[in-house]
Amino acid sequence: MMGGGEFLAQLAEAFGPLIEMVWPIFGLFARLSLFFMLVPVFGERAILPRFRIAVAGMTAFMLYPILQDDLALLRDQGILTLVASEAMTGFVMGFALRLAVHGLQILGMIVSQSLSLSQVLGEGIATEPNTTISTLLMLTGVTLLVSMDLHIELIGVIANSFTDIPVGTMLDLQVSANWLTELTVALLRMCLSLALPFVILNFVYNLILGFLNRAMPQLLVSFVGLPGMTMSGLFLLVICASAMLVAWVDMFLAIMAEAS
Repeated sequence: MMGGGEFLAQLAEAFGPLIEMVWPIFGLFARLSLFFMLVPVFGERAILPRFRIAVAGMTAFMLYPILQDDLALLRDQGILTLVASEAMTGFVMGFALRLAVHGLQILGMIVSQSLSLSQVLGEGIATEPNTTISTLLMLTGVTLLVSMDLHIELIGVIANSFTDIPVGTMLDLQVSANWLTELTVALLRMCLSLALPFVILNFVYNLILGFLNRAMPQLLVSFVGLPGMTMSGLFLLVICASAMLVAWVDMFLAIMAEAS
């Protein structure tokens, strides 16, 4: 009769090649899953988590034959170390691209506050309620990415990352933090520059309102000027929306180039 130790030895011998193939794929999956959870288009709330996991799993199986030789060199590395390094890489890359969508959110909030529409909150594509203009800009930006097939190029970005950042390589946390900080500063600078016409319009409106209030204290000038201010701001948004989105797409492409 076969003993327990003998049975386990035969079981390990039978499933040994399968285990050697599965744990490297699990390491690839750690990088890909966090990337697809955060990246625009795939990481939106409307996309089911099981779909993101399925895309990450299929991409891992597609990349395994290409990276098989590199993964063979990592068999002596611990599984926890491999998963931690790959998860960190996927998080940094996905979060860097997610910052671009947050840039549109901040831009929409600045525009909404300038047009006195910041109180109109609603359910957007993000997890938290946003202003109507923020939701409009974010939804238009993500739709623009899909129409340009950039969601397919995102898969190319994460695939190319295995050449620049080999499997099992731990990122330098200080370098990654500095890079994300620089991206945040660049996005805030872009948002403030794109929202500048609306800030100037709000300043001129309040300046005129102050003069009218001094000239005619009995007149409730805010009730007269606020509708005109809102309509002028919406008309300005219609004129500037295309230029704002073009500038945002250029910024997104620049982030993609840096990430790849």
